[in-house]
Amino acid sequence: MSERSGKVLLGLVLLLIGGLVLLDQIGIDFGDLLGLLIPGVIMLYGARKIMGQSGSRFWGIVIFLFGFLMLIGKLHLLFHGLLAIGVIYLGYRLLRPSHVPKEAPPAWERQWAQKVLKEDALDAWEKDVTRRQP
Repeated sequence: MSERSGKVLLGLVLLLIGGLVLLDQIGIDFGDLLGLLIPGVIMLYGARKIMGQSGSRFWGIVIFLFGFLMLIGKLHLLFHGLLAIGVIYLGYRLLRPSHVPKEAPPAWERQWAQKVLKEDALDAWEKDVTRRQP
């Protein structure tokens, strides 16, 4: 499925929705049809993304699930589930220690670091030269 076909499908859906809303304004009720048509088109688009070569199968499944839950009137389950997962993750992040205390290095390593970092005669000469320069 190319990018162009997705735009054409979206354009057709928008034209159809606009026409149905206009007909509803003049007294012709298509509410039940609209309640089945929109989720059906969303599910069809998701199925095409799942079966297509270029689309992401994950997003196709998400779109199809969104349309299916919309069709059966249980769309709130998706949002409540996402909210619950977010709250659980936030609670986990708050309970997990932010830093793990490191243990002190052994004595031999501290002595080695002090020897390596000790200032020698060359370092003192370099500091003296840089101080003298204007």
